[in-house]
Amino acid sequence: MLKTIRIQPFSRFSAVVICALFTASCGGGGGGNKPVPPPPPPPPPPIQFSEITTASGLNFAVGYSENPGDISLVSFIAGGAAAGDFDSDGDIDLFVVRGDVGPNLLYRNDGDNTFTDIAATAGLQFTKSATENYRHSGPMFADMDGDGDLDLYMGGVHGDPCLIFANNGDGTFSDVTATSGIAGVGSAQNISGAFGDYDLDGDLDLLVSHWQTPRSRTAPGDTEHLWRNESTPTEIRFVSASVAAGLSPSIMTLPDPLAGTDDKDFSFAPSFARINDDLFPDIIMVADFNTSMVFMNNTDGTFTNVTDVDVIRDDSGMGSAIGDYDNDGDLDWFVTSIYREGTGMDPNGNRLYRNDGGVFVDVTLAAGVEDGSWGWGACFLDLNNDGNLDLFHTNGWQSDPLFDWHIDASRAFISTGSGTFSEDATGLGLIDQDQGRGVVCADFDNDGDVDIFIWSTEDTSGGKLFRNDTTENNFLRVKLNGLAPNTAATGARVKVTTGATTQMREVSLNSNFVSQNPTVQIIGLGTAAQADSVVVEWPDGLMTDVGIVAANQSIVVNHPSL
Repeated sequence: MLKTIRIQPFSRFSAVVICALFTASCGGGGGGNKPVPPPPPPPPPPIQFSEITTASGLNFAVGYSENPGDISLVSFIAGGAAAGDFDSDGDIDLFVVRGDVGPNLLYRNDGDNTFTDIAATAGLQFTKSATENYRHSGPMFADMDGDGDLDLYMGGVHGDPCLIFANNGDGTFSDVTATSGIAGVGSAQNISGAFGDYDLDGDLDLLVSHWQTPRSRTAPGDTEHLWRNESTPTEIRFVSASVAAGLSPSIMTLPDPLAGTDDKDFSFAPSFARINDDLFPDIIMVADFNTSMVFMNNTDGTFTNVTDVDVIRDDSGMGSAIGDYDNDGDLDWFVTSIYREGTGMDPNGNRLYRNDGGVFVDVTLAAGVEDGSWGWGACFLDLNNDGNLDLFHTNGWQSDPLFDWHIDASRAFISTGSGTFSEDATGLGLIDQDQGRGVVCADFDNDGDVDIFIWSTEDTSGGKLFRNDTTENNFLRVKLNGLAPNTAATGARVKVTTGATTQMREVSLNSNFVSQNPTVQIIGLGTAAQADSVVVEWPDGLMTDVGIVAANQSIVVNHPSL
């Protein structure tokens, strides 16, 4: 089958220079018969981040008003940012919700580490009236109607509505909520979202979390977590599928974490992911109070709750990261939580669940990632392009008499390449002690390494952008053009081999916690001058063998039918 591949070198790397240095040494004197020990391995290359928030133009405040009867804690959680190339100019833009303190912000990436807010001209500035905003959370960019550009979803909190805006393809958006099927959502809190094709019918379905939404555990009815996409080329439309797919009532059947005193839905960060390696995306849902869950896709439009409560035990699950950290070809799962040892309230901290043949195993303590303090949004990313996925998560909460959570620092867990991690956010220059909630990990400046944007609930500075200045290692940047309506090929897998190691990335539109990464994949190659093999497994099971690809390039791979 004919494959169509377009390879675009970065301007920063006009050529790939391969240098081979050979040295020889020989012993002498009385010890000449003894083998000369090999030299020690070189130290790992430095990783350094620079905070460029002010220079980038990403300056905003956050604030949520509350009405009588509102659940106050939601205002310290809701918000976030969506990341994606909404104008198809080749770089990653940001959409930011920040409560009802002021307008939403659509930051167009100008390509030089600066951003310009164009929300007003795009039609996204206000959602309630010409001068007022509803209170939104967990925005997501996704091509919902399959026309090749990114539409926008916003969740509503404190009873405010969820909204969908269609991308008109000319830099503007139109509110299509009234005919989208989600206008009547009854859940009070719609915190985070995710998109994936769970029924493999070619379009992107919607998954939503509802932390602190009142819900009966014995008779929850339609829990409004899963929405099947029934869009046409001229209309975005979703149909509630939680009951038909078996998520209702199963998602409410774990033991009541508050001993019957508080019947609420505690779901926080939803994700679609191919856990057992078949083509059908499964569902993993991070949730608070020991209620995170795993739903296996039955391949017939339904799911089975397969949560092992002896393993999935993130005491206060909040943020989520999914990736193949051990390079064994399947997707592992990292969940942020709370760790506070020796204070009388000792939650068990972050959890790392290694995937062993479609079954999760808790390897947190062996990996060394337990102590994340009070964690929120998280990413798997290769911080230094050495070929091993690292972990980053943002932190923060209100202070209390026992611990000053307000200055809780973000965490960066650096992979050793052998299944363990070492924390060194400060050493990397990732200095952040704000009230972080969401995080976006993306190559904003198109230089082949992953930068980090943190969304926080600060009323004076709601975001921070850290530029990754790594230069020592090589990379590939991979973008897939999928078959419409799944134009970003969500659910596809990219496998890149260098020597004896194969890295796997699954293209996803999942929630890190009230935030998302774009679908472009940045894959570190270490010192290798080429990828010996690049193979794409598409959502429909077709394969594209790209072959050998020189390092430090951006490659665009089209579905075989395009």
